[in-house]
Amino acid sequence: MKQSTLKNFTHAHAWLGLIISGVLMIVFVCGSMSFFRENIVLWDMQYDAPKTDLASQKQHVPVSTIAKQISDQGHTMPADHGVFIELPTQAQPFYVSYFEIETPEGEHVDVNQSFDPETGQRYELDQEDFYLGNMLYRMHINLMLPGGTELVGIVSLIFFVMVFTGTLILLKKIISHYYQYRIDRRKDTYLDGHSIIGISTLPYTFLFALTGVMFNLSILLQAGFGFAVFKGNIPALMATADFYAPPRITELSGQPADLTLLDDMVEDAQRRYPEQSVYFLNIFAPNDQAGQVEVAMTAHHTLDQLTRLTYSLADGRLIKEYTPSQSATAGTYSVLSSLHFGEYGGNTLKFIYFLLGLACCYMILTGNLIWLEKRESNRKQSKRGLQFVKAMTLALSSGTLIAVASTFIAARFAPESWSQVSLLPPLFGVMILVCLVHGWFSKNVRGGMIQQLYIAALLALICPLYDLIQMLLGHTPPSYLIVDVWLVTIAQMLVSGFCLLLVKHHRPRAKALNLAPAVS
Repeated sequence: MKQSTLKNFTHAHAWLGLIISGVLMIVFVCGSMSFFRENIVLWDMQYDAPKTDLASQKQHVPVSTIAKQISDQGHTMPADHGVFIELPTQAQPFYVSYFEIETPEGEHVDVNQSFDPETGQRYELDQEDFYLGNMLYRMHINLMLPGGTELVGIVSLIFFVMVFTGTLILLKKIISHYYQYRIDRRKDTYLDGHSIIGISTLPYTFLFALTGVMFNLSILLQAGFGFAVFKGNIPALMATADFYAPPRITELSGQPADLTLLDDMVEDAQRRYPEQSVYFLNIFAPNDQAGQVEVAMTAHHTLDQLTRLTYSLADGRLIKEYTPSQSATAGTYSVLSSLHFGEYGGNTLKFIYFLLGLACCYMILTGNLIWLEKRESNRKQSKRGLQFVKAMTLALSSGTLIAVASTFIAARFAPESWSQVSLLPPLFGVMILVCLVHGWFSKNVRGGMIQQLYIAALLALICPLYDLIQMLLGHTPPSYLIVDVWLVTIAQMLVSGFCLLLVKHHRPRAKALNLAPAVS
């Protein structure tokens, strides 16, 4: 490769990295934590969770009992929305339902309810009150901003280009210099660490850049292709691609439905797919015979996400079966989605993904530090412009770690009367703003980053220490939550350790004391 070409690739890699580093850091930090999204929800509710254990129960009440309880509440439900009922599992041994109701004013309100699996009685528990895990996931996919999905898609595309250019820059020395790690000079240490992790995590970064583009920009491609070829008929486009389409109830019969048929549907689905388990039911128009029921089956440690069976609520007959593998397009999408989220590998793979995500955060932080310190030493650089770039970069890199740790603390210690939905997203933004102000007044970028990483490390330890003290005082979470609590606790401690390692790595080295006698 020509020297001029290599130089152009290096400049492109550095500038593109600086431009997208803020959004990319939020995506990677929140994405790494949201591998444990469901675990975080259960960790958050450990002090309010019902004391139940599926293993100790001989038989739980049928799903029709839960559906009838919801129906008897007399809510007005939109016909095009389903009543989602998640069946008990060892990890979550109670029924959970989600549905939407319509108020007399015409507004739609989301409702979440949980039910005892042994008696069918409703718990005073609303999982919507435990919003942290879902907030981190939403921050990962769309930054919780209008147009955020498209923005993350564009950043993923640029990140894909950066993976490509970074590989080309190191291609000539990718084998001979793989283990090179110079510790005598700070800049070389940062650069070597950046390069080693970049090459080591290449399959991971390539996969996530590719699937990130697919998830976030496919919406734009769908819209463009749908309007160009299908004249705006997006359902027709999805049907042509053979993606799953949920039932659409266009006309009601006016006759009440027999909800006991739900139990027969579950038995039939389990008989057809004995190697899988029923994950959830989605009941469309549950109070009418014209309604339909989607029964979703899932299997552990497989790349196929869900098998879906659709039944008639009039007589319980099977209307259609759907598996992603029956379509090349849907099957490919399902496999890539499973690879992205890591569900097929269980907690072990998700933990490996989490560590790789932290490694990518290290790449972002060191890449920013190399660029900014180089500009700080350039006297021709505009001081005001560099100050702004430095403040923004610190706020959106190390500041993101502070913001995430702060949301964990708020979720644990905020009064129950405070809605997490209203509290956590603004808190995240406020902490980013505080870090922006701190970055503006920092004398140099490395000192500012070290201070913010110290704060992030301390904040990330508060919840694990509090939970440990509670355990020593006699509070133990229900047995089905122990794995979730420890997973999230260890993840927080690893984030704290990650920040402290970065502090140790970036702290200025003490100058050697020269004891040689003066020579005239």
